[in-house]
Amino acid sequence: MNGPRLAAFGLLFMALICSLSCRSFRPILLPSGEVKEIEGYASLRLKRGEESARMKFAFVVVLPDQARFDVFDALGRMISTFIIRGDEAYLVLSSEKAYWRGRRDEVIEKFLGFPVRPAEIAGLLTGRWGSEAARGWTFDRDGRSRTISGIRGDLSFRVQEFRPGGDLPQTWSFRSMGTEGVIKLLEAAFDKPNPNISLEFIRNFSSKTWTEIERFLR
Repeated sequence: MNGPRLAAFGLLFMALICSLSCRSFRPILLPSGEVKEIEGYASLRLKRGEESARMKFAFVVVLPDQARFDVFDALGRMISTFIIRGDEAYLVLSSEKAYWRGRRDEVIEKFLGFPVRPAEIAGLLTGRWGSEAARGWTFDRDGRSRTISGIRGDLSFRVQEFRPGGDLPQTWSFRSMGTEGVIKLLEAAFDKPNPNISLEFIRNFSSKTWTEIERFLR
């Protein structure tokens, strides 16, 4: 390899290393005021009895009561989408152009194994537990007043690590009635405009029962 090509390769290699480093350690800063919208990416390891799964998901949470989760398998293929709008929710299978509509807790329990509200999800993601999010919870805090664990009935969580240089939780473990797992925050942004929690897909998708959706998932 001649001198110019070697120099170009070296610059390309250093740029790649820099880009990976910046992506891994880029700070995620919480707004100083009230957070109204959160979006980003996270990984999930889930175990129920003898079954286990690894996946990633993109999320949007709009307080007080809306959320969307796009779930991907280990190869990056979209498996499903969960949409929460108030007291109802939707499980959407884009590949089948089908959806199932049910009560919020009923639908989200199919995803995680237990029901959670958007305000609780925001509390986990930010470490800030307002009155609505904290309803029914008992928390433990560390010497910096950060919430490090919580319990509500059969559901419990523990923050395993915080984002370097701040108070933002990065990795959590959770457990509830035979379901346990670990969530790791990969990317996050706050209060971005025009979050996508639309129900426009209903125009072109078919409504299915849970039994029919189960057949597709198999």
